[in-house]
Amino acid sequence: MLKRLALLAAALLLTFSTTAHANDLEGEIESLDREARTLTVQGIVFHTDDDTDYDDGLSSFDDLEEGQRVEIDFEYDGERHLAKEIELED
Repeated sequence: MLKRLALLAAALLLTFSTTAHANDLEGEIESLDREARTLTVQGIVFHTDDDTDYDDGLSSFDDLEEGQRVEIDFEYDGERHLAKEIELED
């Protein structure tokens, strides 16, 4: 019985640790810094650059507004979160 519980705990840990490292995030834009071209979603600051793609009615960083619900595909380089794609959520 104890062995089964240990296996179950290990499986759950793997499941949640994989989810925690997912490279996409959904949420409401809490703030924007137009000069730095960053946006904050779920307390995380995402940087954008010329390679960031915009979809679902967005064509550039200038289309973003506080309060919009977005999905962000991103990469984390150990120092910052770089948005690879930003799209509006329904």
